[in-house]
Amino acid sequence: MSSPNAVFDESWYRVKDRHLRLMPGIELVRQFFKGERWYVVCDKLGHQYFRIRPEAYAFVGQLEKSDTVEEAWERILRADPKNAPSQGDVVQLLSQLYRSGLLRGDKLVDIDALADTRKTEDKKKRKQQMSNFLFLKIPLFNPDPFLRRTLWMFSWCFSIVGVLIWFGMFGWSIQTLAVNWARFRDVSEGLLGLSNLPWLYLAMVITKTIHEFGHSYACRRYGREVPEMGIMLLVFNPLPYMDASASYAYTHRYRRVFVGAAGMYVEIFVAALALLYWAYAGEGTLSRLAYNMAITASISTVLFNLNPLLRFDGYHILTDLTETPNLQSRAQKLMKFWINRYPFGVRKEPIPAASRGEATWMTIYFIASWIYRIFLLIGILFFVSKQWLIVGLIIAAIFSVMWLVVPVVKAIHYLFTGTLLMNKRFRAITVSAGFFALLFLFLWFVPMPHYFRVSGIVQSDPFINVYTEGSGKVASINVSSGSFVEAGTILMTMGNVELTEEAALMEVESRRIDTLIQSDRSVDGSQLAGLLASRQALAARRASINEQLEGLKVRTSISGRWIAPSLHEYFDSMVPRGAPLGLVRGEERFRFSAVVRQRDVDRLFTDLGDTAEVKLFGEESSTMVMSDVIPIPADQSRLPSASLGVMGGGSIGVETNQGDGAEATEPFFEIRAKLRVPEGEIANHGQGGIARLRLPDLPYGRQWYLRVRQAFQREYQL
Repeated sequence: MSSPNAVFDESWYRVKDRHLRLMPGIELVRQFFKGERWYVVCDKLGHQYFRIRPEAYAFVGQLEKSDTVEEAWERILRADPKNAPSQGDVVQLLSQLYRSGLLRGDKLVDIDALADTRKTEDKKKRKQQMSNFLFLKIPLFNPDPFLRRTLWMFSWCFSIVGVLIWFGMFGWSIQTLAVNWARFRDVSEGLLGLSNLPWLYLAMVITKTIHEFGHSYACRRYGREVPEMGIMLLVFNPLPYMDASASYAYTHRYRRVFVGAAGMYVEIFVAALALLYWAYAGEGTLSRLAYNMAITASISTVLFNLNPLLRFDGYHILTDLTETPNLQSRAQKLMKFWINRYPFGVRKEPIPAASRGEATWMTIYFIASWIYRIFLLIGILFFVSKQWLIVGLIIAAIFSVMWLVVPVVKAIHYLFTGTLLMNKRFRAITVSAGFFALLFLFLWFVPMPHYFRVSGIVQSDPFINVYTEGSGKVASINVSSGSFVEAGTILMTMGNVELTEEAALMEVESRRIDTLIQSDRSVDGSQLAGLLASRQALAARRASINEQLEGLKVRTSISGRWIAPSLHEYFDSMVPRGAPLGLVRGEERFRFSAVVRQRDVDRLFTDLGDTAEVKLFGEESSTMVMSDVIPIPADQSRLPSASLGVMGGGSIGVETNQGDGAEATEPFFEIRAKLRVPEGEIANHGQGGIARLRLPDLPYGRQWYLRVRQAFQREYQL
């Protein structure tokens, strides 16, 4: 088959004598992309849309006036020989129109070339459906009659008044969220709990339905039809969808952008309403549903619909704003061009980009979207396999074939049979084989830096937590919080009426026994032994009471800064024994204490380096150094700080029945090291961070293998 850009084509004889016309109901809409004129062929019955260039548009117009395809082509050739389409272009255009069902003619069934093209297109569609089975669409009915009848009720939402109301509600909801942030965050801890999952899914169905109606009403407002509504099985979860692809035919690109953003526009408005209802309504079923709707309508919009790396709303908005239709397929063609041009040395192929800048950003887009989709696919596979292991394995096998085996087979076939590589085949095969050989050697045999990251917390060296040694009421606060204290300083004095009265009674009883002893000695001494034993027991009791009274004076055993911001809350209330009052911390030296799960403990007892790097939360721009790294060779169950547990925002599971949230659900190991704080930098006691420990060098391939194996051990206990 000759190239479509050739003046003459070997398949021309199949179509040149045919009498062809466009089917009734076809609309041709003019659009401009980066200053160039294009035409969109709109099939109102089949709801198909594709672009053609002006020369193709002129040829289609001549078909209506000519008796044969060849006559129409010759007319175009005489009228504009410079820009006239070649025979190959005509054959390609007719093939595209035919497989879309847009042509009618005298002997259409005899056009073998077009029939072959249609078979190829059918195979391509079936393959595409198989590759998208995680996003399977099931059409149900035509919603357009309902949309036409009810458009008057919602068209104002897309007017200036509607936009102003949207901004007002959005600002009000942001202010409300800021005021109620603590309560909002506390409720979110149970978002993925079993009791909340049904409400979360119901909220998602409601918000996504409203989202789809937003697209549809915006599309209908500008006069285009919405022919299809149904259910999309998004990773086997049924969610509604509507087909608003008719917006492709809008002449003005900002209308296309608005239709693409209308779903998110409406969904954010619903999130604002739901948040306001949750904030001002009392506890109840509707309040719980409103909270979940606020979450799903905001987070899902930002992470998925607005993301241009996926073919959702953000992708279509990006293509319209940049005037780059078919961005994904063009980016793929561009990457193929780069590979053919530089590694393989094929210079005759024109670059599929209008400018150097467009080629650059399309290349970046392809790489970013490819990486993102790989990680998204891995995440979906892990999610599905955690729920249904067998289904996850089946999906993994299917995608391994589709994303690994099939591309490799196609690449090999292209290397050995591709026409573009006719004079560069040996170079292409050599370069490809050499690249993958070097990549394999690099990944599996070249040692590279190997790091192990753990979360931990900064601790002053020294520091102590101060607790009450007895129970009582606060009598006086001797040192205010934030003051520097010396060892032995009395921080707070407590009073215990019962102990004070008992001490006074013991004093009276002691004097009485002393009197009895003196009296007995002056008589016959018959009770002297019993009285002496009583005095001894009384003395022990008095010593115990005095010790308890002394314990009511809260002292510090080290010198440092006294930190007790909540101490005033204990006034006029009974403070139990062992209650935390605050802490005393030094300010000269610091250490970093990190926790390691049992599944990672084998890394601790390798050749662990004696230095490591730390980035503290809130100071990510600076890197601090740990020295004298020491793994403690004994498992523990109590975390150095509750902030390392899940209840405090960390990742370590803790016992929920423990009040302080520092008792881990499974034993862990601890790493301690000195923390060097550079001059001008600040480290605070209790500040969290991530430590990066240096392990023996290991090739990247083996590092990735270890991480994958640990992930399987963690998730599936394999």
